[in-house]
Amino acid sequence: MVSSIGSLANMEYMLYGGASGLNTNTPSYMNGYMANRGLYGNYYNPYNNYNNYGNYSPKSVFSTPNTISDTNKTGASTSNKDLDTLGDYYMKSMNPSESLAVSAVSGAAFSLMTNLRFIAHPWNSLSTVGMVEKMFADVKTKGTKMYELWRNPETHKLMTDAYARMHKLEGGAKSRLGLFKSRLDKDLYDRLKARMETALKSGNKEAIATVTEEIRIATNAKTGYISQGWRKLKGALGFNSKTQTIAEKIADKNAVSAAVNKNIAEKSSKTISEYFKHGLKGQGGLGGAVMFGIEYLMDAGKIKAAFSKDKETGWKQVGQTTAKGVSALIGWAAGEAVGAWAGAKLGALAGTAIAPGVGTVIGAVAGLVGGSIGVTLMGKFTKKIIGEDVGSKVEIENMKKTPEGQAQLLSLTAMQAQNDKKLDPKVLRALQNVAAQYS
Repeated sequence: MVSSIGSLANMEYMLYGGASGLNTNTPSYMNGYMANRGLYGNYYNPYNNYNNYGNYSPKSVFSTPNTISDTNKTGASTSNKDLDTLGDYYMKSMNPSESLAVSAVSGAAFSLMTNLRFIAHPWNSLSTVGMVEKMFADVKTKGTKMYELWRNPETHKLMTDAYARMHKLEGGAKSRLGLFKSRLDKDLYDRLKARMETALKSGNKEAIATVTEEIRIATNAKTGYISQGWRKLKGALGFNSKTQTIAEKIADKNAVSAAVNKNIAEKSSKTISEYFKHGLKGQGGLGGAVMFGIEYLMDAGKIKAAFSKDKETGWKQVGQTTAKGVSALIGWAAGEAVGAWAGAKLGALAGTAIAPGVGTVIGAVAGLVGGSIGVTLMGKFTKKIIGEDVGSKVEIENMKKTPEGQAQLLSLTAMQAQNDKKLDPKVLRALQNVAAQYS
C-alpha cells in the first residue's frame, strides 16, 4: 500500500511539474484531491498570481494572512508557525542521520575506489585470481606452514599483503594499453614469482616480506607512455630526469630492508591499540584528516551565513565545525583500527575455510568500513553535545524573511517531503498552508 501511494504521488509530482499537492488548485493525493476556491485560489484560473505586466509576483506569507486555520487552534493565523514548522523540518535534512548500514556500504564502496585497477582493468584483475589462489592453496591445508602463517595474528597481515602483491604481479605481466604502466618484463616477472613461491614454502616471514616489497617496487613503478613522455620532456627542458630503474631499486638492499622492517612491525599488530597506533601513521590518519577537511568544506556556507549575522555567531559555527572535524578524525581512526583488527580475525578464518582471496578482501575492506561507521557514530555523539549548527539556523531565518526565500524554503521542503515515507501530518499541513499563499 505504501509503495502504491508513493508511486501515485511521484506520478502526480511529475505530471504537475513538481507541484503535486502543493498547489491547492491542483487535485492530488497530498491535498485530498480538493481544488481550492478560496481567496487566493481559483479553480478556473490557477495562474491568477500574475500581475498586469505578466510577471510572477509571489506573496509573502507574512504580508498575506493565511486563511487556512490550524486544527489545534481554530481560526488562528498559521503563517509564522507554518514557516517555523518547515524550517525545523528542513533543518533535519541539513544534518542527515546516516544509518550504520549505509555507512558500512559507503566504506566498502570507498575501498573499491582505492583499488581502481579492478574498475579500470576488470578482466585483467579477475583472470589473475585463479593463479594466485593456486600459489596460496596450502593456506587451506591444516598443518602446513602457510596455514599457520595465515592463522597467526602476527603474520596474517604479511600473508594477505603477499597475496595482494602477487595478484598485482600477475596482472602486471598481462598485456595492457600501457598509458600509466607498461607490461612487466617477463624475466623480472618469472624471477619474482619463483622467489615468492620459495619464500612461502620456507615459512620465513622475513623472506616473504622481502619478496613482497620487491614486488611492490616492480608493480608500483611508473613505466607507462605518459610517465616516459614526462621524463623525456623534463630532460629536454634541462631538468634532471634521471630516475632509478626497477632493477636498481630492488638491488638497493638498505632501502628494501628498511621497508621490510617497517612492514613487519606494522603488520604484526595483535591488539586494537596497536592497530590504532600504526593506523594513525598510515591509512587511519590520512582518512581522518580527509574527513576533517570535508567537514569544513561542507560547512563553508554555514560559516559564511553565521558571520553575516555577527562575529559571535560566526565563531560559534567555526567552533561547531571544528568539533565535528575532530570528531570525524577520531571516529575514522578508531573505527579503522577496530575494523582492521576484526577484519584480520575474520580474514584469517575465511581464508582457511573458503579461499585466501576472500580472506584478503575482508581484511582490505574491513578497515574502511570500520572507519566509515566510526565517523557516523562519533557524528551522532558530537551532535548531541554541540546541538544544531547555528549557521543552518541563520540560513533558514534568512529564507523566512523574504518572499523569494520563503518560496525557496517551500521548494526545498517539498522535494524533501516527496521522498519522506513517514511525513508528519503537521509538516504536510504546513506545506499546504504555505503553498496556498503562492497558488
